[in-house]
Amino acid sequence: MAKKTKLPAKLQEALVLFKYILNLFGCKDLAALSENLKDPALEGTDDEGVSRLFHALKLHLYTEVGIKNEELLEYDHHIVRFTKEINENRREKITWKYYQYLALLFTEIYLDRYFSDKTRLLEDINRFLIDDFNFRPETWHEMKPFTDDDLNKLAFWCATGSGKTLMLHVNIKQYLYYAEKHHAKKLNRILILTPNEGLSKQHETELHASGFHANLFTKQGQDGMFGGKQTVEVIDINKLAYTDGDKTVAIDSFEGNNLVLVDEGHRGSGGEVWKEYRNKLTQEGFSFEYSATFGQAIAALTGDKRSALLEEYGKATLFDYSYRYFYNDGYGKDYRIMNMASWDDEELLNMYLTAYLLSLYEQTLCYESSPSVRNQFLIARPLGIFVGGSVNAVRSVRGKQVSDVVQILLFLQAFVDNPEAFIEYIKRLLNPDDGIKNSHGYSLFANSFTLIKDKMRLGEEEEYARETYLKVLSTIFHSQVPNARLHIDKQRGGDEEIGLRIGNADYFGVINVGDSSKLISLCEENGLLCETKEFGTLSLFSDINEEYSSINILIGSKKFNEGWSSWRVSVMGLMNVGRSEGSEIIQLFGRGVRLKGFKYSLKRSSKLDSSYNPGNLPRGLRDIETLNIFGVRADYMDTFRKYLEDEGLPANEETYIPIQIPTVKLLPESTKLKVVRLKQGYDFKKAVVVHPLDMIDSTHIKLDCTPRVDAIYSDGARVATAAAITTGKIGKSHLSLLNWNNIFFAIQQMKNERGWYNMEISLEVLKTLMDRPGWYELAIQEADLEFHDYGRDVTRWEDITVALLRAYIDRAYKRSKGKWESQYMETVYVSANDPNFFDEYTVEVRQDQKEWIEKLKELREQIVSGNLEHDFSIYGQWIQALRFDRHLYFPLLCLRDKDANGKKFLKDLHTNEPLIKFSPVPLNLGESVFVKHVREYYEKHKDDILKGKEVYLLRNESRKGIGFFEACNFYPDFILWVNEGERQHVTFIDPKGIRNLKGINDPKIQLYNLLKTEVEPSLGDVNITLDSYIISNTAYDKVEFLGDYPDFKENHVIFQTEDTYMDELFLRILK
Repeated sequence: MAKKTKLPAKLQEALVLFKYILNLFGCKDLAALSENLKDPALEGTDDEGVSRLFHALKLHLYTEVGIKNEELLEYDHHIVRFTKEINENRREKITWKYYQYLALLFTEIYLDRYFSDKTRLLEDINRFLIDDFNFRPETWHEMKPFTDDDLNKLAFWCATGSGKTLMLHVNIKQYLYYAEKHHAKKLNRILILTPNEGLSKQHETELHASGFHANLFTKQGQDGMFGGKQTVEVIDINKLAYTDGDKTVAIDSFEGNNLVLVDEGHRGSGGEVWKEYRNKLTQEGFSFEYSATFGQAIAALTGDKRSALLEEYGKATLFDYSYRYFYNDGYGKDYRIMNMASWDDEELLNMYLTAYLLSLYEQTLCYESSPSVRNQFLIARPLGIFVGGSVNAVRSVRGKQVSDVVQILLFLQAFVDNPEAFIEYIKRLLNPDDGIKNSHGYSLFANSFTLIKDKMRLGEEEEYARETYLKVLSTIFHSQVPNARLHIDKQRGGDEEIGLRIGNADYFGVINVGDSSKLISLCEENGLLCETKEFGTLSLFSDINEEYSSINILIGSKKFNEGWSSWRVSVMGLMNVGRSEGSEIIQLFGRGVRLKGFKYSLKRSSKLDSSYNPGNLPRGLRDIETLNIFGVRADYMDTFRKYLEDEGLPANEETYIPIQIPTVKLLPESTKLKVVRLKQGYDFKKAVVVHPLDMIDSTHIKLDCTPRVDAIYSDGARVATAAAITTGKIGKSHLSLLNWNNIFFAIQQMKNERGWYNMEISLEVLKTLMDRPGWYELAIQEADLEFHDYGRDVTRWEDITVALLRAYIDRAYKRSKGKWESQYMETVYVSANDPNFFDEYTVEVRQDQKEWIEKLKELREQIVSGNLEHDFSIYGQWIQALRFDRHLYFPLLCLRDKDANGKKFLKDLHTNEPLIKFSPVPLNLGESVFVKHVREYYEKHKDDILKGKEVYLLRNESRKGIGFFEACNFYPDFILWVNEGERQHVTFIDPKGIRNLKGINDPKIQLYNLLKTEVEPSLGDVNITLDSYIISNTAYDKVEFLGDYPDFKENHVIFQTEDTYMDELFLRILK
């Protein structure tokens, strides 16, 4: 038997430091630690100024052996404080995603140990390496033990677009905090090293926005200080040298005790000179490095060089959130990578590049089709880019000397100059059985261009292709005239950029290269029409991100990738790109997949979390959220695609087949079902001015400021802990020492962030509230109310005051709005136009899942023909369609995509790509079980308990159906009607886990009380009864720490794990 070839190790297999920190949490990988942290509802801080992610992390902490809870809370306080500081001058405040928070938390943990006991840190890491890491089958076992010299270098492997620049700012503050706390030697300088001048300027701008004093490094007399504060100096790494020169500075002039932060360190990681520079700068100091492509840089090496770099970054990488994590979490665009190995076939090349233009045109169509694409999903206007491996290197093509950029220009000229040929290409590309074939014989673009093909009719393909050609000419090239000439205009003076236009139309393209004169000469030699013109103050390239820019295509080399940033990149053409350009292409790829997303979630619409609900998605949104990459002789793209596959990411060669599953409404004809909604035309913000003092008698706040470790101990410790808690008040002696301007600003900021412009808040009101302390209960240690240290004590009392006032203002506003709205609620009847109804599901199935595709088609046929009488199984118990005639529409599609261990399995084992996608979201396991149980109960009891009664059920869509503001914008999952004659019992039901709720008094649990005491009495309808229940799929023994069993029952929480829960639900509704 042949010996199995051992594959070279990858960086993710060598991440000792990253795994060491994970091990402190009792986790082996990031997936385990982050499993319960990804909900965007956990972003930001609570009213006590503690990160919601801290609470979630604490709740699911696997062990306290490595990190104690009080340490975790202290680290969180630092992160919150430093975030506030860099947010102070920002219009758009930073709220950390879960992975950013964890990266900052890991930094806190490391720096605390590094500065407090470096020797012990070294021992702990090496013990972990020898006793744990080296025994894991998935890790690299050739790592040498850590030494002192390894500890002052940290690296962050973060995907482009993941926000590493802002994390860098907090890292500076974290380092300075621990260095000062432990009386470390004063730094000489804080330096940020970048690979080019463009990025240096970007860093300077961002640092100013975060409140740092920062400047670009100059040789003239910088000492690293400004007004007594440390200056952050930004320098292009190419300006460093062993000796001074006209444009370089000697490395020895910086001394060795510096804090050095390196952006995109991979660009220097392959060179010995760069390593010597870094080591000299941080000989007595410290370095942070940030890159999206550490792994690719290592993968490009072989032999000893690879092993050395693998060891260096395996030891230094503190946090890994490389592109595989970024993509699988749903961040950024989808992507499609294609590569045409040769351009010898001119016809095939022209058809391929025509597909590029069609992709750009279709995405532009989507952008212009609906305001929500721009305003809700924050999509930027699509931009096509072409990157040539070389601008001026020439080769002979059909007897002419051309370069990569000239080849692109010749194609554009041919497209506008020869309409008949390109109309034929368009016709073939729009035919799903024609066009360009992939290696499996499928048409490469069979499922593409759906928006373009929307109105194409059988037998009219030729004319439709002609219309499409003219629309591309008009939309992309701003021209109405076929057979016109391409004009290539070089700017006189200035940046010497080159503009592209058709005839006298506006510029549609710009070329940004280093040597524009040589390029113009090559263009002229190839018969292209070139001239030199005055552009005035206009810069086509610099203004490309502005709304008024007419540019749709950007052509260039690696030059414009340096320091350039744009959300517009939508289609990418890569011409003749080889292995040497790999890291630059990955950077460009990273920029292309960046996405602002719905509500700035950074996520593509197909991966939005359940707490987001954008409603019906605009047609074509998925297409505009996909980066299409057209490679031509781009040798590196095959390497890159293989790298993505090795990382467990989809190569996106498999396409999805969309299948529409219609729904059938079952609204009863004889009974009009009632629901409650706020009357139209009533606007609380316009009608009411909220005065906080008016609510003082009905608002009660509890705030726990005892040491957090007590609140986090096990349930068995709770009795002893409770006995130690005392209550106190912030008295006049405390209040007189506070900075009330800071307090007022904090409350005013909260009011502004929430858009509560109809609430009147003044300094006097806040002081009056604190002078009348009967409205709050403060759990606090006596010692924390005593005077010990002026600075620390006053800061603590000020923070407590702000937390109390925030909680009061929040509760008072919501109660005021809830009370007002309850006066203007009305009974309305459910109609066919109710937002909980929709016409069809869209199910996307990977084309290799042929059995599922056939089953879905069969399901559709049964629905359309009226023959769906029972549940329909698409894939066993995992994918089903439910038929329940008492639900107001059918079918209810259900997806169970996790096994008994909670692991998702309906995905590609190699790429993690889902095999099936749904829109709207199908029922999950808990929801589908609830529907089946209601159905079973109804069938069993329709002739006894339910005899003479009508039962109906409707799924209540989140963010679209009926929600309750005072209950934290709660949208219960289901509405259940049990009607007796004229009387309708309308019950809102939510099957959910309750472990993360705030106990019995959580607004979601207390919704029943709101409905009974405030909403129902205001309706003036004696024939409606409102109620709500939480159906807990968490067993009581898992949540008994939240309250006693009878208290849960009394407050309308029913446990789904009990066999009689459905009997209890219906009996209580009918009582």
